[in-house]
Amino acid sequence: MTRLNVRRVVTVTVLTGLAAAGLAWWNVLGPWHAAAATALACALTVVWSATERQVADPEWPRVAFEARPGGRHDVSDLGWAAFGRDGRVTDRVVRRVRALAVDRLRAHGVDASDPDARADVERLLGARVVRQLASGVPPRGRTVQEWLDAIERLGPAPAGETAPDGTTDPADRPIDTEEHRA
Repeated sequence: MTRLNVRRVVTVTVLTGLAAAGLAWWNVLGPWHAAAATALACALTVVWSATERQVADPEWPRVAFEARPGGRHDVSDLGWAAFGRDGRVTDRVVRRVRALAVDRLRAHGVDASDPDARADVERLLGARVVRQLASGVPPRGRTVQEWLDAIERLGPAPAGETAPDGTTDPADRPIDTEEHRA
């Protein structure tokens, strides 16, 4: 320590000791508490004096980020955005599952937006799943899993049947539809 630092430590220790002795004399603090307060003040002053000089903070090396083609980032973003702070599934995921259900129903020749086709939609997905998909209540993860299971049970479009847009294989239909942009 430099001479200035020693003076600082001695000055703080003496002043703190006098203040602690006064507080002990008037029975505000017990003698052991007064001694502990003096020791703590002395230790903090020593640490403060010893670390007075600042050292330049070394920076972490920059890592080059390479954006590779593919859907990795979309899957990662969707995975992180699946659940909100309340533990429920976010609207973004619900919209995508609804679009998937509409697309899969369309492959089976059922228009989910047609009120007359509700019986067919309930027959294919189940009344409970249809009711939950139509509700505006944010679901839990287990509920979305049930939705996805129901959609998966539909399977691909039946062989030889055409969807309302005229295609027979769901892979032939364009993916960039309004439902998929949600």
